[in-house]
Amino acid sequence: MDEDRRESAPEQSAPEETTETDGVVGERLAEPPAASEAAAQLDAERARAEEYLEQARRARAELINYRRRMEQETEQVRRNAGERIIARLLPVADDFARALGAVPESEMQNPWIQGILLIERKLWSILEAEGVQPIEAVGQPFNPALHEAVSMDSGGGNQVVAEYQRGYTLHDRVLRPAMVRVGAGKQNGQEANSAQNGEPAS
Repeated sequence: MDEDRRESAPEQSAPEETTETDGVVGERLAEPPAASEAAAQLDAERARAEEYLEQARRARAELINYRRRMEQETEQVRRNAGERIIARLLPVADDFARALGAVPESEMQNPWIQGILLIERKLWSILEAEGVQPIEAVGQPFNPALHEAVSMDSGGGNQVVAEYQRGYTLHDRVLRPAMVRVGAGKQNGQEANSAQNGEPAS
């Protein structure tokens, strides 16, 4: 009888055992939000680093542009200072030209005259080294950018027939325009000589 009772008694199920792996699985299930947060933070840091890099690039470009502007301004100041000095020397060159133009041909071999010619050549070597060039005038078409017409022949025309004062350029810029007479035909020798000596032709 006791055996029958034992056989008929329901079997009691063994208690479920819990292991440490259950906690680990739970933690793993919680990992995806933390990973996405870390990825978002990484993206934010990358964007911030890219922004800093772009700011550094802009600062470098601004520094390069600033240096270039300073170099250009320094060069412009140097050129302006040189231009003022050269402009003050032009009347001296004019005086040399007028004085030598008045010397008779028979006296050109005089040692004193040769000394004056040497001084004029030295002056012109300095001016040319600085970029000064005379403006072509007589026989050229009148150009208002290079020539200043102080008289015109009554017959009209658009050709420079006399030069009263020589003009000069400095580094392809007009330092002083040539003062000229504009007409239609060729001038005679007397007009040319008087004009080159700085005296308007009659």
